[in-house]
Amino acid sequence: MNGSKQMMVGMKAKSTNDIICIPNDCSKTCYIPARDLQSISQATLNKYQNQTWSIFYQFTKSFDIWCMEMDNGSDWKKSKCNCPGFFKNYICKHVAGMAIRLKHCKPPPSAKTVPIGERRKRGRPVKAKSALLVQ
Repeated sequence: MNGSKQMMVGMKAKSTNDIICIPNDCSKTCYIPARDLQSISQATLNKYQNQTWSIFYQFTKSFDIWCMEMDNGSDWKKSKCNCPGFFKNYICKHVAGMAIRLKHCKPPPSAKTVPIGERRKRGRPVKAKSALLVQ
């Protein structure tokens, strides 16, 4: 692909989706499968890059791939992604996750103590305790 070396990165943060990263001269382009898509085939990636669709269904399937571009430097906050969350907030979970995986930043220790995937208990939430009372 354009004379550049392509590498497959198996990222297992939330699911078993495979991410394709293609390094360029000064950046790295990552293609991330979304929704129910587990991996991206080479034919699907070529259609996505060339934007050649013959029917509307193929066009809608192109939204199953998020494209993220990250600079090789340590300024990961200038990365770009084409997911709806990035267009709204100029940051998304894909950019933050790749920055953590590529060791451009380190998450705070308090973020690691938050349980992932745990549901709230039934019923009304308990009111917060008063701050000035000794317990």
